Amino acid sequence: MRIRKTIIVILAISAIILGTALLAAGSGSLMDINKATVEDLIAVKGIGQKKAETIVSFITERGGLASMDDLTEVKGVGPKLLDELKKHFEVKETRN
Repeated sequence: MRIRKTIIVILAISAIILGTALLAAGSGSLMDINKATVEDLIAVKGIGQKKAETIVSFITERGGLASMDDLTEVKGVGPKLLDELKKHFEVKETRN
């Protein structure tokens, strides 16, 4: 009986630790779009070298983005590509 209780306690603690780790990984897994490189952007489905360079230039010229939706001002970034970008990036540090 004592072994059974010990196993239950160990499993409960393991579940708590694993759950906490998964939550932490999920909440911080998106990169800051304002720090994205051309290479980071090329990894996104639908973005090639030229579009990635255009996006980085756009962000640099503006001094950063206040919102991911600002990217719709870039030629070739429509709702579908914006949704794809939002799977990988977010605005963490807004421009001043």
